[in-house]
Amino acid sequence: MTAVAGTTPATAAVRGTPRRVTSTPVGDPDGFHMWQPLDLNRHGHVIGSSGTMGGTANALVWANRRLTTARPPASGGSLYLEAINDNGQLAGSHRGGPEDLQTAAAWPGGAAAEPVFLETDPRYRDSRAHYLNNRGQVVYRSSERPALPYRGFVYDLASGARTEIVPPAGQTSGVYPRGFNDSGQLISSVYDSGTTYAFFWDGRTATDLTPLGISGLTGLNARGQVLGTYRPASGGGFARAFIWQDGRLTDLGTLGPYGIDLSFTRQSMNDLGDVIGISHTADGHLPFLWSEGRMTRLPTSGKRDVWPLGINNRREIAGRYSADGSSWRACLWRNGKFVDLGTPRGYSSCEGLMVTEQGYVLAFASDYGSRRSCTFQITAT
Repeated sequence: MTAVAGTTPATAAVRGTPRRVTSTPVGDPDGFHMWQPLDLNRHGHVIGSSGTMGGTANALVWANRRLTTARPPASGGSLYLEAINDNGQLAGSHRGGPEDLQTAAAWPGGAAAEPVFLETDPRYRDSRAHYLNNRGQVVYRSSERPALPYRGFVYDLASGARTEIVPPAGQTSGVYPRGFNDSGQLISSVYDSGTTYAFFWDGRTATDLTPLGISGLTGLNARGQVLGTYRPASGGGFARAFIWQDGRLTDLGTLGPYGIDLSFTRQSMNDLGDVIGISHTADGHLPFLWSEGRMTRLPTSGKRDVWPLGINNRREIAGRYSADGSSWRACLWRNGKFVDLGTPRGYSSCEGLMVTEQGYVLAFASDYGSRRSCTFQITAT
């Protein structure tokens, strides 16, 4: 892990805000901090990396205001985390050995427990875990070597059973999972000979979504709702947002004539089916919330270049805006109101990336002059 100078684990003041806002570095008393948050669970526990290479630096776990690392195997090597579930189980990958191969791994007993390697078939020499649900099922990809297309699998941590994710008929390997839920449902892209396909998998059979004109998959929630973008024949070539469920596609509409963008969000849809994104108009891009069948513009208090990045099940939204065209400030929407979270002292830029179920904003702060960066937990009361 890398030390971040000029910060302490104590609560730091944040400038330029109209209410009480506190910003706490995600780190330990020795001055080591998380650089980038990658995933979080309902308890507000976060996994991320320190931005350095090797060892356990990219396998950080923040829980109960304490930063730890996932336990490496006895053979050593480097760890990379991708997912954490509500039970504290972890999934990611391990790189090491004489040939420096990457292997999908999981920690069924939590960060302090011995990791389990998911891919034991000697034919597959490159694998990586992507998703982990609360049933202890891990989605991972494997390839005979890095240059070849990947095949997708679901591994059950309790039984050790492995199930291959089979794309719709006519599509080959090249699976790239895009979302996974507690029911074992999955969405995935497939890359085949320069063409991208999309499908929904219910644990047994796959439904081809490509004929609908879908161009991108963004999220899958607990209800089995699929979020993404598509390009209808009558849309002038601009992307539109949709929710697909049980064979039915719902167009979310727009705030202007130039299409929708969801690709930049960290948490684009919650388990209620609420969606955040950007609608492009003649006057620029507008942040929106789609909820209960209606798209509305999010208030910005006169700020420009505003981007919503994450939404929780309380409809609290984390985001960023640009104050001067060159740096970001974190923001939050709560109870329909825009809250300026500012920038932690000592940093020149800050982005609210995700928001926990407890209402904490996980933000990435950086300082261009000193090249420092750190994850902060920001609260507004």
